Amino acid sequence: MELEINKIIVHKDHGLCKIVGKEYMSFVSKNYYIMNPLSTPNMKVMVPEDKANDFCRDVLTREQCLHIVDSIKNLSDDYIIDNKKRKEEYTKLLHSENLLDIAQLLKYLSTMFENKRAKNKAIGSIDTSIFNEAKTKLYSEIQYVMEIKDEDGVVEFIKSRL
Repeated sequence: MELEINKIIVHKDHGLCKIVGKEYMSFVSKNYYIMNPLSTPNMKVMVPEDKANDFCRDVLTREQCLHIVDSIKNLSDDYIIDNKKRKEEYTKLLHSENLLDIAQLLKYLSTMFENKRAKNKAIGSIDTSIFNEAKTKLYSEIQYVMEIKDEDGVVEFIKSRL
């Protein structure tokens, strides 16, 4: 992956970021890329040049985005009932850099939430937190790539393709 000033990339912890500069840090004798997350443009993220591929990836192409959205209907909706196993597996999926894994996670959790609501059962805060983080990861990239105005537009876009 080639990084250049003004390029939009995906940082594994901060999501979509714009590369705004490159700086040499003499106290560690390394070059760093300076990035601003699109969601919090006043935040400054620094990534060592030699570790950039460990932290960053290119934004999906339009075709890749469509493939992920179109694949959602074929994903399993069998969620894990055991709380401990679910938390471990879902945390692993959440930290995957594969957005199809993130889509799978959202499908698992959506099904679980629907089932719990139908039975008037509480939805756990950990599940809700994982769901929200996964939704942000997936939706923000789809929104950017497909040039959709807002999250509601992303939801409508996904529904229209299912």
